[in-house]
Amino acid sequence: MDPEFDYVVSVEDLMALERRYAAESRSGAPSRACTFEYAWGLVCSPYRANVAKGLALLQELMADGTPEEKRDYVYYLALGNYRLKEYERALGYVGALLQAEPQNSQGLRLQRHIRARVRRDGLLGVAIVGGVVLGVAGLAGLLGLLISRGRH
Repeated sequence: MDPEFDYVVSVEDLMALERRYAAESRSGAPSRACTFEYAWGLVCSPYRANVAKGLALLQELMADGTPEEKRDYVYYLALGNYRLKEYERALGYVGALLQAEPQNSQGLRLQRHIRARVRRDGLLGVAIVGGVVLGVAGLAGLLGLLISRGRH
């Protein structure tokens, strides 16, 4: 777990952001700053549904954001997709950020972290698939042995 990328917002903080967002929504359209802060809180939530909701808000903000705002939105879109284990999509967003700002240290760290996670999860996935294949092969062998003994 990496504190920079796996930070989890507290329930109290997220509820405060949600209350502010709801209050601004009731009195008209919430400000871009309020929407971004709420989206950030959702992206940093431990719950997948919240992260997905945060990503949707960030996508909406991207449509007419300033270049400076879009930089932040793209970073958090990458982070949110990383948290959802949508690694290819996350790498796409962080790649877009680094194309615009090749020396962005936060983006470079996130890119390295995502690639390391892909390698780790990829190896873990191979181990799981290998275990399943061995298990199925073992069952097939046992079944074949039982059938051949039944014929004799």
